[in-house]
Amino acid sequence: MPGLVTRLEAGMERAREHLVLTAVPIVIALLNTNKILTVVGFDGGHIGFKFGFPLSVITVWQFVSVPNSGVTVNTGLPIEMLPVAVVTVPVLIGLQALLQAGYFGSLKNALLGEPYDFVQQCRQYFGPFLIVTAVPYLALLPLAFGIFGVGSLTESVGGAALLFVLPAMVLYLGAAYLFYPTPYLIVLRGNGLIDAARQSYALAVQGGPYVTYTIGFALFVFGVSPFATGFVVNVPVLGLPVGILAGSVLGLGANFTTMRFVADIDPAASETVSWDTESTDGAQTSV
Repeated sequence: MPGLVTRLEAGMERAREHLVLTAVPIVIALLNTNKILTVVGFDGGHIGFKFGFPLSVITVWQFVSVPNSGVTVNTGLPIEMLPVAVVTVPVLIGLQALLQAGYFGSLKNALLGEPYDFVQQCRQYFGPFLIVTAVPYLALLPLAFGIFGVGSLTESVGGAALLFVLPAMVLYLGAAYLFYPTPYLIVLRGNGLIDAARQSYALAVQGGPYVTYTIGFALFVFGVSPFATGFVVNVPVLGLPVGILAGSVLGLGANFTTMRFVADIDPAASETVSWDTESTDGAQTSV
């Protein structure tokens, strides 16, 4: 089975062949307005590191450590803008779910060398991706307001609060490890969310290549993050727009890489997607 470097090279080649799909990580990166405003408003020097799993649509923010004061827990949506958020948050969740459905469905078609119809993929997979998108935000709501105030946990919070937050973060990372292939399996297997989540869990506890790939991917993000953070945060006038564009290409390549890896280790998907699938330069797009 190919190593991570070989996989990433193949994934980036796919990304160059399907640059139209970078529109999705660009839009999702721009929807993360809280991070954009933090970067623009930051005054000073900042270098940071991040680990990450290929959970969803990978954007520049998977590689950039946004500066903050204290330990920030944020869902990525503007829930602090109450009561307006009662309307905006569901709309943004629905929009992200729609984009993810079309995006992951199109990734699968591209790997198979098929023409992809983004709108059709949105219709077909919107329901499962709506749940996949909403669950993490719902899980983080208690951390965003209520127990810790609105949107963040700052340095002023006492040890009792940290005793709650740290186990919650460990649980979140554990769930991310177990279920990050779920979006890929939804479109690869085509049997719905429950089947995809069950197979994701089965692959995770099986270990082997799954563990190796996950650690390798996390280290890949870790290696890129200080350079991405330094450029985007410290030179925001140039770094922010360039970072969003470059991050969308890198993210698309990483999503292609993970889609192909999941197809390799999942028995049902590997029957239709093989490592020797030829280039899809000739694939047509319908939007």
